[in-house]
Amino acid sequence: MNSTEYGHHASGFREPENAEPSRGFTRRLIFWSLVFAVCVGWVMTHMGCAHPIENGLAALMGFGLVPLRLMCLVLSEAGVE
Repeated sequence: MNSTEYGHHASGFREPENAEPSRGFTRRLIFWSLVFAVCVGWVMTHMGCAHPIENGLAALMGFGLVPLRLMCLVLSEAGVE
């Protein structure tokens, strides 16, 4: 098999190209998106007076830390430093 013609080795292994996401990027993106959805869902469905500490932590995670982490994850994948 000619590897220059097909673009990968006969074993099926091929190196990721620059346009492809790195390994595990999709899993991390889905995980942090789910964490964001759970935090926002918690804040929107539970009363703040009944659960002040939990709502504070969910708001901190959902509106502060998780969006920052998602932004850093996407920018690092794009090659922006």
